[in-house]
Amino acid sequence: MYIMDKPNIVYLVGNHDLFLTDAYKRSLLVSDSESFYATREWMIWYYNGGLTTWSEFVKLDRTERRRIVSYIANAYVVIPNLKVGDRNFYLCHATHLDRYVDTPLKYNELSPKEREHVVWDRVYPRWYSKEFADRDYSELYIKYPKNTKMIFGHTPTALFTDPAPDGRCRIWHGGHGHLIDIDCGCAVRESRYAMLGCLRLDDLKEFYVHG
Repeated sequence: MYIMDKPNIVYLVGNHDLFLTDAYKRSLLVSDSESFYATREWMIWYYNGGLTTWSEFVKLDRTERRRIVSYIANAYVVIPNLKVGDRNFYLCHATHLDRYVDTPLKYNELSPKEREHVVWDRVYPRWYSKEFADRDYSELYIKYPKNTKMIFGHTPTALFTDPAPDGRCRIWHGGHGHLIDIDCGCAVRESRYAMLGCLRLDDLKEFYVHG
């Protein structure tokens, strides 16, 4: 709700946003809360830590709930060709689209399959090997500037590298200079390990806030 009222903040949709919208839509189709808590949509979100958000969400009036769900549906999913200084960036939640795009795309502009892909899949060809990228994505990559860096989250950086000495994650740079993962585990269950990582694109300076 804070972000919705700030015109200078651009929101990217992620998988947990889909948990919320899926659960909300399902709640409109059931007759009572007991039936809702038995649905697949609720159970998946609950398993992924949705209880706190849902508890706050249902306290809102119907108009505000609809406003939030509508905002998510009209939020961006990928922002390609973002130029900051002499650097080019591709912003997404989990990974890039499998097709070339030169303008930002919103959630409601993608097919269901593409939505699932960009908020869930972990396809990082340039991290695995150049041969993999050349084989499966060469036609796609050649359309973007050669120095493009894809900035994503979704995958905690601990899966790419060991945490820092304090046990907390840091922003990860890899993929031969093409990949930057900023998911530093802010939502991990143990707060002593949680870290919020922020990256300033002007100079790639990193900032951190303990969970």
